[in-house]
Amino acid sequence: MLRTYQGGCHCQRVRFEARIDFDHGTFKCNCSLCSKLRLWHVQLRPEAFRLLSDETTLTEYQGKNPVAHHPFCKRCGVHVFDRVDTPNGTGYPYINVNIMCLEDLDLNEALNAPVTCRNGLENDWDNPPPESRHL
Repeated sequence: MLRTYQGGCHCQRVRFEARIDFDHGTFKCNCSLCSKLRLWHVQLRPEAFRLLSDETTLTEYQGKNPVAHHPFCKRCGVHVFDRVDTPNGTGYPYINVNIMCLEDLDLNEALNAPVTCRNGLENDWDNPPPESRHL
């Protein structure tokens, strides 16, 4: 069921709104950044995400993947979302929202949603990684 969530970082300086349907599933990735952060996210089209705080509350890390932008809160350091401008296997730009930053998250709904593991470490987005228990 499509629902609009509010969310933010730990100190609440970074605030956002996102329209999410957990029936479409959640994602975990084994790339070097996602695995170190243990990110669990939903993938959204950019029009389903709205940053409510000012961009100046964010700073950005750019890793090895030149199309992925990893903003995080300047104050508390929480990684709330990613912007992927050029598609990684999707055919369109998208936003990855860290579901643990959603307020009023029904954890059972998230736990019961399908989980897809992505092999970002080997840039093989169409196939699952050989190991995903650590994600």
